[in-house]
Amino acid sequence: MNYNTLTALMKEISLKIVINGGIVRSIQNHGIRQLPHRFKSKYADREGNRYYEKGRFISVFYDANPNVMRQVQGILNLDDQILRTTHLRASNKFGEVNNLRENKNPYIQDILEELRLEGSSRK
Repeated sequence: MNYNTLTALMKEISLKIVINGGIVRSIQNHGIRQLPHRFKSKYADREGNRYYEKGRFISVFYDANPNVMRQVQGILNLDDQILRTTHLRASNKFGEVNNLRENKNPYIQDILEELRLEGSSRK
């Protein structure tokens, strides 16, 4: 994938995220690296190659709703030069704070433990 094609793809993905209310945190180009195993592409390239041992790794960090994630996945799946994509959900502290289930929220557990200790020390 040449520079212009790669730039156009990243701009298309970023625009899709921003238009739908998301935020692009960063785009990191990790360069061309050895793949963990030989990958087979959907279609042969101009030289007739279908198997690849090296590939360009790119990370796009963004915040958006699940619908936008599916749209980004669709854009990447339509590009025949993309060998593989992975979407990961980043965890953060706000997810734990907003968790209303007492047994799953560490902050609520801390407060309940303090209340138990206060109650037992008063007796």
